[in-house]
Amino acid sequence: MKRVQSEGKMKKIGFIGLGAMGNHMARNLTKKGFAVTVYDLNPEAVQSLVNAGAKAAESCAAAAQNADIVITVLPADRHMKAVMMNDNGVFQGASPGTTIIDMTTLSPHTSIEVAAEAQKRGLFFLDAPVSGGTIGAEKGTLTIMVGGEKQLFEQVRDVLEAMGKTIYHVGGIGIGETVKMVNQILVACNMLAISEAFVLGVKLGADPDTLLNVIKVSAGNSFLIEHRLPNYVFPGDFEQPGFALDLLRKDVGIAMDSAREEKVAISLTSIVYQMLTQASSAGFGNMDMSSVIKVVESSAGVSVRKTTKTED
Repeated sequence: MKRVQSEGKMKKIGFIGLGAMGNHMARNLTKKGFAVTVYDLNPEAVQSLVNAGAKAAESCAAAAQNADIVITVLPADRHMKAVMMNDNGVFQGASPGTTIIDMTTLSPHTSIEVAAEAQKRGLFFLDAPVSGGTIGAEKGTLTIMVGGEKQLFEQVRDVLEAMGKTIYHVGGIGIGETVKMVNQILVACNMLAISEAFVLGVKLGADPDTLLNVIKVSAGNSFLIEHRLPNYVFPGDFEQPGFALDLLRKDVGIAMDSAREEKVAISLTSIVYQMLTQASSAGFGNMDMSSVIKVVESSAGVSVRKTTKTED
């Protein structure tokens, strides 16, 4: 396997996708001294990175030219495939020996498909989805789950460490996405369980702060209880999402598709997906994922935030 870059030289990185996550991730790479060239359909996002020290590219292909590593952080499978394979895409601009690190949350099957196409062109590929939300992206403390060859993973560890704090090599191509998918199933199911439990408790007269304090030291505790309830649900501050509801719905949809293809019954996840869809249809898609509790509150006629009955 070709080395990603010779000893003593800072890696050149093409970075594609400067949304809520990618903008912070690319910025952290720039802060660490990597030579970063960025591309995004949003010119303002590109300019913000140029102001931070990056260079701008006119296309995905241009971002990949002369890069040792190309990183992509995109909304969904179709966007990632287009960025890689379309005219002026990464495959057109990248030279043989370039490493692609896709950090989009995708179907594992898509990662395997794109990795196979990359290999035909002499390109290396890692799937490396992340967890930690926009706060983790900004602080450089993301959890990164990497699928692909272990030797290649070690060669790009310094790049990953510029964006994340907890980094795992979890297996071959597609396993990074598989681990992320499992995490997102648990996030979604836990968030809905919290919503139903706390709404029922408040409906029956329990004080939400008392519920939180007791559950935090009991077997029902979780990361989401400790972070989502006090920071989003109780103050009713859903407008600045740590992780948008529509993104969680997309991730759970990936799990649904994967389960269908592999003939695995995931009944609880299916119900949670429908609840997320209902919340998205109600206009909460761009809000924090914890806003799904508003659907449960509306049905019960109470608010965990105000602890009063809602108006008919």
